[in-house]
Amino acid sequence: MKDVSYLRIEAYSDHPEVKLMADQVIDSYLADKTRKNPDKYRYPARKLIASLWLRGSDMFRFGTKTKYFGKDKRKQVWMTQPVLTLFQHMRTIGFINEAIPAIPPEMAKDGVGRTTIYARSQQFKESLKSLREADILPDPDLPRIELKDANKFWLKIPDEVKQEPWYRITEQTLQNHSDLLAKSEIRLADDSPMHPMTCTYIRKFKESFELTGRLYAGFTTFKKDDRLGITFRGISACSLDLSQLHPTLILRIAHGLEKEEGLFTGLNTDPYDMPDFIWLPRAVHKTLINACFNAKTLDSAYRALINAYWQWDATDNEYDCTIYKTKKKREGEKCFPGDKAEAIKYIKAFKFRHPQLADFVCTGIGLLLQKFDSDYMLNVIKIATSMGIPVLPVHDEVVFPEDKQADVEDILKEAFKWTFNDAGGFGHITVKASRLGKDPEAIQLDLK
Repeated sequence: MKDVSYLRIEAYSDHPEVKLMADQVIDSYLADKTRKNPDKYRYPARKLIASLWLRGSDMFRFGTKTKYFGKDKRKQVWMTQPVLTLFQHMRTIGFINEAIPAIPPEMAKDGVGRTTIYARSQQFKESLKSLREADILPDPDLPRIELKDANKFWLKIPDEVKQEPWYRITEQTLQNHSDLLAKSEIRLADDSPMHPMTCTYIRKFKESFELTGRLYAGFTTFKKDDRLGITFRGISACSLDLSQLHPTLILRIAHGLEKEEGLFTGLNTDPYDMPDFIWLPRAVHKTLINACFNAKTLDSAYRALINAYWQWDATDNEYDCTIYKTKKKREGEKCFPGDKAEAIKYIKAFKFRHPQLADFVCTGIGLLLQKFDSDYMLNVIKIATSMGIPVLPVHDEVVFPEDKQADVEDILKEAFKWTFNDAGGFGHITVKASRLGKDPEAIQLDLK
């Protein structure tokens, strides 16, 4: 049952059956209370019920530790005390059942604890017989910008920050984007409509508004073929994926270079080329090298590399590399069987092969680069939306109707120059164009 996902409270509904159930839960909870304030619970109850119903599976995980539900610091933006109170009461009155008890870390085979698995009850399902997906909306109060601390707890954003131009522009850009996507008749590979929740993007920052800030939605978790399998008003999807974006930004911003120069220029200018470890696929090198950029110290880089495992992903038809941060069971082959000694050799080899990138290893620059690529993708969205072109970003990739490829290529170029100023105004950038069932095609976009 390790694949059972967590319940997210991000939907809302005014459907009569949802309203009725919400009122039943609230009235039952307040029945023996001296102080009664049903309005405090009405909106959270409808969100909780709508989110429970919208799930594709009856079973789900949900953490009920009270520390997750603080006022100004909580595990998720929607983890409020009224939500916890209502959730616990729905268990009491039979709308939610406990399916599998929690497993503490000391009792788990892999040393990783598991939260309780719950399930929607038959009573819950029978009370919502006429409810349909079209009756469920994204939570209209869901913040489009999130900030979390180092322990992944959500932090309340000060009101003065919310008045800053960048914040207001980001919110408006993402709202305009959602409005356009809602009109674009996007359908999944099985021809079912894509629910608005799936493409509601949130910009997520960690520790600081100067770092990270990437855009996330349900769509960003889709496998490659599922992303390319969608349609826009019956038009097949295409994607453009920027190649080597983070190393490219280092070279352009720090050195004013389009590509690497030095000892190996003319032999191979791929920043993810590592001939000293030729048995590892390029996709694996990409994950390992970016982990070295993300690491803030040499020691943290070693720890990441010695916990890296690679394997063939038949679903995505490519190699996959996972860096484990817990005692979770490892899958695949260990990238560095020699552990720290071999990891040290890898980092030294990378610095030797790529001198223009060497000084940025183990500096934590990867978090800043994520901020840069998220600024870039926000500008891509802004331009595309103004032109009426629906685009679905997945970090440094965009998915869009295939008949708009020429327009999106121009958008990527203009947004690159707009975002990075002098560093984005020379040479070219390479993108990979992909369509379902076809081999990717490399395309160079001239920035001059």
